[in-house]
Amino acid sequence: MKGNFEKGPFTEAEKVGLRCADKLHRSPHEVDDALYAQLKGFYNDQQIIELTATAAAFDFFPRFVDALRIPTTPVPEGVFEKKD
Repeated sequence: MKGNFEKGPFTEAEKVGLRCADKLHRSPHEVDDALYAQLKGFYNDQQIIELTATAAAFDFFPRFVDALRIPTTPVPEGVFEKKD
């Protein structure tokens, strides 16, 4: 995620969820007991499973597509150009 979500306009629950996704992206071992306790403060077990599955899927799909050399749709010209 670009930018610093910790300083963004997110609720503490959203920040904990983003923190979990960020740590999961680096390594599942970073989702330690302390972070899990923070998650449990805001989310029930079903929500934690959904959050973890969604974050893991976003890591899975690019690796899957890249490894199998599946062509992707090119980004149209001008999409990332700065607007004045």
